[in-house]
Amino acid sequence: MIGGDPSSAVDRSARLAAVKLQNPILNAGLVPVIGASRYLLTLAALLALWWFDARLMNRGFDANLSLIKSLSNALDSSGKVEAALRAFAAEKMLLFAEISIVIWLIGKALWWLIGLPFRRRAAAKAATPAAPNPADDLAARMESRSGPSLKVSDETTGVRAER
Repeated sequence: MIGGDPSSAVDRSARLAAVKLQNPILNAGLVPVIGASRYLLTLAALLALWWFDARLMNRGFDANLSLIKSLSNALDSSGKVEAALRAFAAEKMLLFAEISIVIWLIGKALWWLIGLPFRRRAAAKAATPAAPNPADDLAARMESRSGPSLKVSDETTGVRAER
């Protein structure tokens, strides 16, 4: 780290480790599965859109094509950028990206709604004080009646037993 406090890097790595410990998705290694499922859901949504209303899908392609034309004309008036983007089917990839973003937003909303009761329960649990430990309470009462208890130290005395 150049010109910075080295302790801030340690603090940041400790915070990232704590976040990873709290996130079951990262711990279970489900991130690639979620990404693949979003890709498959996007393909399924494109297929459903094409199956039920292909004209709507074509209108989406045409709208994306007009967007690509206007952007490419703003960048290059010779038409080379537009030709390259049309050769790579950019209007179709743009529609795929748009549907993928919609599916991602729906997934985030569902994730938030499904996790809401758990977050409320965790917040309520954190807000309530912990119940007193009856064993600690009993030890405190016994000590107040009889005085300090005798405790055995684990420290070594330095005396060695020999045969």
